[in-house]
Amino acid sequence: MGHIQTEWLIYFYESDDHSDSDWFTFLKKGFKHCGALSYSEKNDLWVHLEFTHLGIKLTYLEKKDIEDMLFYLKNFKVLRCPVKNQWHTLRIKDMTCVSFIMRLIGFYKWYIFTPYQLYCALIKAGYKSFWKTNAKTKEKIIARNYR
Repeated sequence: MGHIQTEWLIYFYESDDHSDSDWFTFLKKGFKHCGALSYSEKNDLWVHLEFTHLGIKLTYLEKKDIEDMLFYLKNFKVLRCPVKNQWHTLRIKDMTCVSFIMRLIGFYKWYIFTPYQLYCALIKAGYKSFWKTNAKTKEKIIARNYR
């Protein structure tokens, strides 16, 4: 049996190579997709989860992989999100990267549709920036990748 995650790093970003980028023009710059990262202490690796148009993607990342990913995300928003047990009897919602992340961390608001709306709601609810609380980690990642 696995163990229950208590916190996820939720990232928001945009990629230049999104195949359907013309469809996403209404989304705010820097907030065209979101996904989740969490560290498994037991297995000494990182878990990467995201919902894409191809389905749910689960990837295990080793130290170099997570450093590369965090280097890529250095100019985007990453939030520390403790998992909450927010109970809802009925959730009628589309299935997107946003609704997937909301279900993952136990945060639900029916009116949230875009990654930027989710980011704003999480900030308003008191979730904190990973980069602000881990500035030294960001500096180390940047220094390692510029060598």
